[in-house]
Amino acid sequence: MKTYFYSFLILFSLSAFAGTEYTMPINFENTARDFVVHLPTGYTPGMHLPVVFNMHGYGSNAPQQLFYSRMDLTADANNFICVFPDGLNSSWNSGFAPPYNSYPDDVGFVSKIIDTLYQLYGIDLTRVYACGMSNGGFQSYRMACDLENRIAAIASVTGTLSDLTAQNCALSRHIPILEIHGTADPLVDYNGSTGYYAVEQTINFWLNKNQCSTVSDTVWVPNTNTTDSSTVQEIRYRSCGNGTEVWLYKVIGGGHSWPGATIDYVYGPTNRDINASQEIWDFFNRFTLNGAVGIPSEESQQAAIKLFPNPSNGNCELQIADGGGDNPVEVSVLNTSGQIVLQQKITAPFFSIHTSQLASGIYFLKAEGKSFAQTLRFIKQ
Repeated sequence: MKTYFYSFLILFSLSAFAGTEYTMPINFENTARDFVVHLPTGYTPGMHLPVVFNMHGYGSNAPQQLFYSRMDLTADANNFICVFPDGLNSSWNSGFAPPYNSYPDDVGFVSKIIDTLYQLYGIDLTRVYACGMSNGGFQSYRMACDLENRIAAIASVTGTLSDLTAQNCALSRHIPILEIHGTADPLVDYNGSTGYYAVEQTINFWLNKNQCSTVSDTVWVPNTNTTDSSTVQEIRYRSCGNGTEVWLYKVIGGGHSWPGATIDYVYGPTNRDINASQEIWDFFNRFTLNGAVGIPSEESQQAAIKLFPNPSNGNCELQIADGGGDNPVEVSVLNTSGQIVLQQKITAPFFSIHTSQLASGIYFLKAEGKSFAQTLRFIKQ
């Protein structure tokens, strides 16, 4: 396995995040370890919230992954707990070093954290998810195989399936999979290399495991940022066993980076057309440990709205299928006190929402059309 050292290391303090993060010590395999927990804004005991594990890349750590991905903001906007565990020696035992069950047992480490979170916060054990960057993405695939009884769905950014994980992956259930990967990734080659699968080989592995049809829905994500040297093709395999789905966000020209990240990474272009943290949550939110839930009907899908980027530090783009011509859509933005701070009428499928003048904070966007009404939360940075 190549050395994926994160040379962008930035010094900062967790205190910069307004006290919503807690670094928690834990002893596992007679070793002192820790993890960072982010509780969403407005959290109160007894909420039984979903949990997303977000694992850092090789050479990085939990605080840096929090800062880089800013999934804490996505958690605030969508009301879930986000956990950033620390790998030993800034790495994960993600299926590269034989024997497969060698030390450290990072799968068992995550499982113990789940138990701890349940004791502390009464989390929803049917809605625990895992994602990660690079080495953390490889580890997400290992958790899909080795912790299938606890992980409802996984997502990997710039990581694929290691050979050893594939060889030892014996599943008893179908598990939803999302891969986000740049075609120009110089560290984890899109076409694979010694020790790990190519991206499309990884997708085919999971299509087989999940008993999916090989027919996909393929669309191009709107190229809202024309200066990021990349575009995104969204490839979705929806017809899989038990309502499972396998998705691929193919970032054409994208590098070894987290789309929508706080900073531009040194290993190739960072895509700005999507926010990986939000896309991952939107995918996870469709599934529980017991199968697919809340999948909208074809009719309601036509009325679904999508706001991006979210979080945003400027204007947002609103996408809606039923928003043009004779079907204008009334859009209202409300603050957390319920006051309307912005109103616009949409007359096209894609429309700019002028949020740049709003103060930083959490807002609610309400869209009402001829045959639907929908509300979502978003963050203005």
